[in-house]
Amino acid sequence: MLKKITLCFVVIMVLFVNKGYAEAIIIDHNCTNLSQIPESWIERAKNTLHIAYQHTSHGSQIISGMNALKFFLPFGMKYEWTDNGASGLDLDDYGISGCADLSQGDSIDSNGVCPWVTATRNLLDNSANKHINIVMWSWCSINGHNIQRYLDNMEILISEYSQDGSKARAAEHPVKFIFMTGHAEGQGEEGFIYNANQQIRRHCISNERILFDFADIESYDPDGNYYYDLPMWDDLDYNSGRSSNWGQEWCAANIGTEIEQLTRGTGVVGYSGCGSCAHSGGAGDSKTINCVLKGRAIWWLWSRLAGWDEISASKE
Repeated sequence: MLKKITLCFVVIMVLFVNKGYAEAIIIDHNCTNLSQIPESWIERAKNTLHIAYQHTSHGSQIISGMNALKFFLPFGMKYEWTDNGASGLDLDDYGISGCADLSQGDSIDSNGVCPWVTATRNLLDNSANKHINIVMWSWCSINGHNIQRYLDNMEILISEYSQDGSKARAAEHPVKFIFMTGHAEGQGEEGFIYNANQQIRRHCISNERILFDFADIESYDPDGNYYYDLPMWDDLDYNSGRSSNWGQEWCAANIGTEIEQLTRGTGVVGYSGCGSCAHSGGAGDSKTINCVLKGRAIWWLWSRLAGWDEISASKE
């Protein structure tokens, strides 16, 4: 199997050489090794981040992955999160009303922006939500959507609410916005989706943005083997006729590893594996590794947004 392996921090280091790229944060399949994150930064993320996340079913894969980490007994309370901020990380799941997701908001409304921009403005302009400092929207299917419109509208929100933004709240309560790619649909590297995701990646690198690379994370198994071009689907099936599944293959070959235990619960008393992963297997199914890896990667992102400098950490 072809391997495409780079280190997560290398992406940032390469960007660091070019001042124009110094602040880009790219979270991809290289960012799933939680042992590399100092616990102090996980704690800081829980103490300082207040996240509003809006999604439909595919976007819930991140939440399912976070729940797997939350309920994995060997981790204790390390990855605790709650919807209302009562304990652990404060993440308001389905936290933005007025638009379901990016896919269903790909149009221009009476305000001259996408409906999800209007929904975000309504959230952030409410004085009760001044604590919100992270906003994340996900795609359902990205296939056939207007990617330049998405990028332009994300930039509108950034210009208004991020540091030095035009909105009054930006001075004391700036917001960070997370870009996202769309999941695989069996098109391979010649299809619309791959090129759409590439456009988003290029934009985030060139404009020093924050990207959670949803598609990249599901395209590689934990050993770095690459499947997207075979082609691959959103439940980790690959090859013509969807005859193989890399989640099932990897878990069968790696019984007892932390990732396999998180996925299937093998040998863990009081934990039976990841819960149902939307479009990627029922509870405890090997395909739910898709959610597990995204849950691990999102905690890498939360730590980075809390201030963890993985470049410096890699040199220690």
